[in-house]
Amino acid sequence: MSLLMPPSNYEPPGWMRSGLRRLTISVLRQPKLTLGLVLASVIVSVGLTVGFLKFKTERSDLIDPSAPFHQRWLQYTESFGDNSDLVVVVEGETPNRIKQVLDELGQRLEARPEQFADVLYRVEPGRLQKKGLYYLQPEQLATGLERLEEIRPALEGNWRYLGLSGLLGGFSQKLSSTDATTQQQAVTELNQLLASLDHYLVDREDYQSPWPEVIEIDPMREQQANQIVYLLNDSGTMGFLKAKPVYSRDGFEGAAPVIDLLRELIADVDREYSDFEIGLTGIPVLESDEMRRSQADMIVASVISFLGVGLLLLIGFRGVRHPMIALAMLSVGLAWSFGYTTIAIGHLNILSVSFAVILIGLGIDFGIHYLSRYLQYRHEKRPMFSSLVRTSESVGPGIITAALTTSLAFACATFTPFLGIAELGLIAAGGILLCALVTFIVIPPLVAFSDQKLLERRLPSPYDAARFRRLLSRHPIPVAVLSLSIITGIGASAFTPTAEGLELNVKYDYNLLNLQADGLESVETQKRIFQKAKDSLLFAVSLADSPEQALVLKQQFEQLPSVAHVQELASQLPPHSAEKTQLLVQGYRALLNSLPSATPVLPPPSLQQVEQLSLRIDQQLGQAFDSEKVLSTRRLLRQVWNRLAKLTQEQQVDWLAQFQQRNLQSLLFELNRLYAVSDPDPVSVADFPDSLSSRFLSPDGKWLLQVYPKEQVWDIEPLTQFVEDVRTVDPLITGTPLQNYEAAQQISESYQIAAFYSLAVICLVLLIDFLEARQKWAVFLTPMLLIGIAALFLPDAFFASSPLFLISAFTIMSLAFAFALDPHNSWEALLAMFPPLAGGLLMFGLMALLGVDLNPANLIVLPLVLGIGVDDGVHVIHDFRMNPGRYKISASTLNAVVLTSFTSMIGFGSMMVAAHRGLYSVGQVLVIGIGSCMFVSLVALPAILTIIDQYRTPDEKAYFNSDEEEGTIPFSSGVA
Repeated sequence: MSLLMPPSNYEPPGWMRSGLRRLTISVLRQPKLTLGLVLASVIVSVGLTVGFLKFKTERSDLIDPSAPFHQRWLQYTESFGDNSDLVVVVEGETPNRIKQVLDELGQRLEARPEQFADVLYRVEPGRLQKKGLYYLQPEQLATGLERLEEIRPALEGNWRYLGLSGLLGGFSQKLSSTDATTQQQAVTELNQLLASLDHYLVDREDYQSPWPEVIEIDPMREQQANQIVYLLNDSGTMGFLKAKPVYSRDGFEGAAPVIDLLRELIADVDREYSDFEIGLTGIPVLESDEMRRSQADMIVASVISFLGVGLLLLIGFRGVRHPMIALAMLSVGLAWSFGYTTIAIGHLNILSVSFAVILIGLGIDFGIHYLSRYLQYRHEKRPMFSSLVRTSESVGPGIITAALTTSLAFACATFTPFLGIAELGLIAAGGILLCALVTFIVIPPLVAFSDQKLLERRLPSPYDAARFRRLLSRHPIPVAVLSLSIITGIGASAFTPTAEGLELNVKYDYNLLNLQADGLESVETQKRIFQKAKDSLLFAVSLADSPEQALVLKQQFEQLPSVAHVQELASQLPPHSAEKTQLLVQGYRALLNSLPSATPVLPPPSLQQVEQLSLRIDQQLGQAFDSEKVLSTRRLLRQVWNRLAKLTQEQQVDWLAQFQQRNLQSLLFELNRLYAVSDPDPVSVADFPDSLSSRFLSPDGKWLLQVYPKEQVWDIEPLTQFVEDVRTVDPLITGTPLQNYEAAQQISESYQIAAFYSLAVICLVLLIDFLEARQKWAVFLTPMLLIGIAALFLPDAFFASSPLFLISAFTIMSLAFAFALDPHNSWEALLAMFPPLAGGLLMFGLMALLGVDLNPANLIVLPLVLGIGVDDGVHVIHDFRMNPGRYKISASTLNAVVLTSFTSMIGFGSMMVAAHRGLYSVGQVLVIGIGSCMFVSLVALPAILTIIDQYRTPDEKAYFNSDEEEGTIPFSSGVA
């Protein structure tokens, strides 16, 4: 006897068949009551959904809040808010005109605080202008105070001290000092005064101040401190406006209404400034545009899908009645699934919202298989009621097994660290089971009402593909060899041999922008920002406890090769602590506090006194040290008197009086400037504009640094380098790039874990379905016993083992015991896995040949293809086991697999009309994957089973076809 043959004492499993038989009889006895209760449950489910189901529209909602990296993000958002900036980009050739556009648009946003917060497009000096002295070095401040002390008498009200006589007397006194430094300073200042007077005597219209600066300040720095700074790129061709959207997070629209309003405001301004290009981007805009584009595409795809699936069912069932029953069953399943989601999860996220599409693609399959087999039995002259019961007995176990395996495959996603996938897995798992349950509760009573008075000849005859089935039956070996060659040949193109092993040619594209529609404004605008301004919408966020720590971190970040620049607020604070400068600033305020509001009028100078002082100074200079400066000063002094000698005495007095008045006016102007920046209160963050400080300082005193990447970090290679670099400086750094990086790693890890768990669980469920009842206990209890013994005697090693290791050990041991105790049924269980495994290989080969990559959107396709492949394999194997004669795949099974595959391909393939490239790729990969599984299920697998069937005896085939006696069923007269 072959390993593929059942043992001589085999008894077909009956617990599932008998349970489904009893359920079908129960609903057929009370069809009206059953459908009434179903309708009531649908109403309750819809009510729960409408009243309590919430929507979470943020990408951060997909991440497990307990993940350490997400905890850091949540701490950041608690301090600074979780709204990213809307970014308006104004492009033009003239910086001044760009500033006008920014002013116009910025004022409109500032007038709407209920929609836009922290509007930032320019930074004004504000209160900081009054505290400019705090930004100087303490040494500069001390030197300035010394110079002010020299004119203290004037500052105390004796302004005559600054007349010509007073100044010359002061110089004379300094020149008589024994201190060489004092003498040199006096010569320098006297030289400046005489040079100014000499120039004035030549041209009174061109006055040049002789006063040395009280404090020497870099003119460029002084100009920057007093001007309004706009957000422009280095070339001045691109201006930026940033604002945070204000919106409720309870709705599904998210920030979309605020973005719409901003686009309207931009359009208004754009009409006034048509020669400028004004674009809108930012993380909220990218996410909103993606959501809207995908929603619009999904509406179109849904219409195409509905019409295409409906048309296909009409063609497949050659009628209207039974497709409507299948759609009614699916509608109930969806309603129950929404109610289950509301109770179990309470919300949908941007990933789990796709569960309805998954259930439409998978749930309809159960109804198709059920109705196909039912119609087959009716055409075999069986009565309607007995056909329904027999359908539940025959195809029912396959539906249950397929539902369990697919459901458990999705449920395995709950073990993954990515919350979005875990929630989707939990919802899809429950929904698939509910759709399977609805199949046996809703379809039989609906068929009873629909078909009770119909004769067999009036029932539709599904397409039986007689020629194709005959080809498989008569030439199984050529078909098997050819189909396996195709699978192997195309599948081989998915891999490239390398020194390390086989490398998969289908790549994973991490770039989220590649999911967006081509030509989307927000995407194109952010690309131009990087090209023209070398800036990025994405930046890492580091938090410091003090401004000093922030500056240290900034210096370290800027030394990293992958970092372009760092933005923070700490560097805008004074470089020295207030303790070092406050007393000095207070000294300025005290000395300058009594400045007159108008320039005092000095009495005309005494020519005699001025002349006497000049002569004394000339003598002192002659006795002073010999230097070019001294000689130059003596020459200037004599030159001035030579010019004065050409004037009358009245003219001399008039010119000197005007000169000393201009001197005093010039000095007071300088002193008033100092007074204006000598506010004694130290600089604080409150002096900065709120739109600036709110971005960089939290209410709890955390100082934020925005670390910008040098490369576009939408791609994984520069993103990985950037993340690794910044973490060398701050291991606790967070931000959108790190969220994207960790989420990408979690998604990849989650699907790998889910795939492993799914394969293990599917294998175990298939063993439960296919093994003999008495063998199941030994197959599953023995591994459990061995693992328990290991835990008892090796507790440390056991509890240190990962769940993956334990489930692997249990699965491998179960398979080993299954093949040892029941090789025939074990091989059949293994053959049920052939369509998803071979179909997956064929799918990856076709993807490699067509240049189709995986991405975060189409990864969800993998469990779908696995579920559909297992579904097909289970039904084909069950059809093989139920065939009493020479094996030929039944028309109902072939028709059901074709219909389920094509409905899924049309349903999901309709997404290929989408402009959103992520949705397009989902439809594309699903069409390839489902088509591959269908090819394996209907060509390769039946050919292999036909070859195996040649070695089965008639007695061995009979083990699977011991029908129970079809007695009379007391149905309710409600359907009569």
